[in-house]
Amino acid sequence: MNTLALPRLISDGMILQQKKKVHIWGWDEPGRKITVSFLDRAYSCETDENGGWEVFLDEQTPGGPYEMRILDSAGEERNLRDVLVGDVWMCSGQSNMELPMRRVLDRYPCEPEQCDNPFIRTFKIIEKSDFHGPCQELESGEWTAVTPDTLPDFSATAYFFARHLYRITGVPVGLINASLGGSRIESWMGRDMLAGQHDFLTLADKYGNDDFVKGQLKKNEEQTLAWHNRLDSMDLGLRENWEQEEAGKEPGISAWKNVEIPFFFEHTELKGFIGSVWFRKEFTVDENLAGKEAKLWLGTIVDSDTVYVNGVCVGHTDYQYPPRKYIVPEGLLRQGKNQIVIRVKCETGHGRFTDGKTYAIFREEERIELSGAWKYRIGASCGMIEETDFVNWKPTGLYHAMTAPCHNYMVAGILWYQGESNTHAAASRYLELTERMIAGYRAKWKDELPFFYVQLPNFAADVYEKERNETFSDWPGIREAQRQALKIPGTGMAVAIDLGEDNDLHPLNKEGIGYRLAMQAAANLYGLRIECSGPQVEKVSMEQVSTDEYQQQADGLSSSDDRSDDRIPMTWQVTLHCRNATGMYAYSEDKGTEIKDFEFVDEKGRIYPVRAVIFKKDIVLKCEKKIENIREIRYCYHNTNRGALLYNEDGFPMSPFRLEYGV
Repeated sequence: MNTLALPRLISDGMILQQKKKVHIWGWDEPGRKITVSFLDRAYSCETDENGGWEVFLDEQTPGGPYEMRILDSAGEERNLRDVLVGDVWMCSGQSNMELPMRRVLDRYPCEPEQCDNPFIRTFKIIEKSDFHGPCQELESGEWTAVTPDTLPDFSATAYFFARHLYRITGVPVGLINASLGGSRIESWMGRDMLAGQHDFLTLADKYGNDDFVKGQLKKNEEQTLAWHNRLDSMDLGLRENWEQEEAGKEPGISAWKNVEIPFFFEHTELKGFIGSVWFRKEFTVDENLAGKEAKLWLGTIVDSDTVYVNGVCVGHTDYQYPPRKYIVPEGLLRQGKNQIVIRVKCETGHGRFTDGKTYAIFREEERIELSGAWKYRIGASCGMIEETDFVNWKPTGLYHAMTAPCHNYMVAGILWYQGESNTHAAASRYLELTERMIAGYRAKWKDELPFFYVQLPNFAADVYEKERNETFSDWPGIREAQRQALKIPGTGMAVAIDLGEDNDLHPLNKEGIGYRLAMQAAANLYGLRIECSGPQVEKVSMEQVSTDEYQQQADGLSSSDDRSDDRIPMTWQVTLHCRNATGMYAYSEDKGTEIKDFEFVDEKGRIYPVRAVIFKKDIVLKCEKKIENIREIRYCYHNTNRGALLYNEDGFPMSPFRLEYGV
């Protein structure tokens, strides 16, 4: 019986961390001698009373592929092949870290042709949680080099980071991908990191009861199935086959109402609607497209959809976030009149066809636009679906099962893209949790690891600003907490306020994100003399000046007029002195070149718009209204930018910020 065992991370194709004492460990029968041979050097140890063993290899320079031989005194042997030495990065966070390359290949169609690189590898850990304590070993994962076939499964953010970093350094790059959509920062923290956070620890204790967790998972499944079955049983469209062409003709045509797609339900009679709604549209196909396979894109739809073309189902998506990209099979489109029908299920009363997306059928140069006039009809209405208990998002669960088993594996640093799921909590708490997590990870790895992270991008489709809605998501506050985290030594932030999509939680420009993270690593880890950050305010100077409106009146007064300075209403002119600001300029691809995103806030919380002018490395701000005292100076402190953003000559944007300032 074979007893010599290795952790999943130590396997064929692994990348070992350069310039560090590499930890190799495993398990065997107690009392056996273990010998690890690597690069003409042998390292020996004996297993302890529990069968555990470990050795530390000498520091190595980048290279490979090599072989590693592990032999025990009973003659058992493991030979590991295709081993590289380079830099290994722990890549963690939620959906924008997890998002695979297959979701963005339409934006990067040439990437599969040029990606083949045996020196870029990933180790993908499958979703798993454990609330009992840190796991000793991972339950999933294997090392995989990037090829045209494997590329679709790579994290897009991590892949582009690796591609740019390898281009700069020529050093092999390993990516340990431990990420999960929707997860919160506390999901990725251990109990010791959450010490004193009683609400999180109480919740972790609750989910430490296996019977309770099984009950919650069963409840999720049963209540979701019951809601959909109930809705389906009431749906008149299913009973009358509205997906068929004849279902939309007389006499039933009068029951269908007009609507323009794309649209938000809240702006129509469907505001707050929960249930199923059917949409239909006729379109004309010419001889060039008839009978041929075509792509069908329908943006994103809230919450789920089933799509029929000429009565045949061509696609289905269960939840709101994935782009609706379907294939119309060969032979289905006919010359002349055709019909598309979409059945949409709305679960919580926030239905929509997302604006700014592609709604079309197309093939090569042929294209049929589907936005515009449609017909709709309600199939059935019902109560709101019961809330799903996402067990794996609870505190400590993901950390225990997916991160903790990696602590023995030497890495170069941490890449972190998370925060969206914490926007409903206090931003100050997010900053504290970030500080605790970074300190905790460094303690567990016993290494002052660099921590490079992504600041939340622009996004507005599903969030509401505080002044407009009491149930708002504090994206600006979380961005500010992330900016404040830069005070932690060894951290770097990729600003992404220009890389998001106002209408999509999962923006496609992951190359921009990966590039900015790679520049952080190149500058801060490799010490290359390159710019990696945008303009940053390092000093603020203020002076009182008369407002423009009253200055004109003042200019009309003669020197003999009886007046005093306090008769002229005064406001403030603020100068922001910036570093990393050489060649500073204002630009936005879709929002012009006018700077609209600076504002002052007074001691009563009133917000004042501000005119901004760039002068070399300074930004001069002036309010056109009288303001007694400035409590805050803010830049781009909203869900998305309203005007041009500020960049330095290297193309890195200024981070949104909120500066507290008393005068």
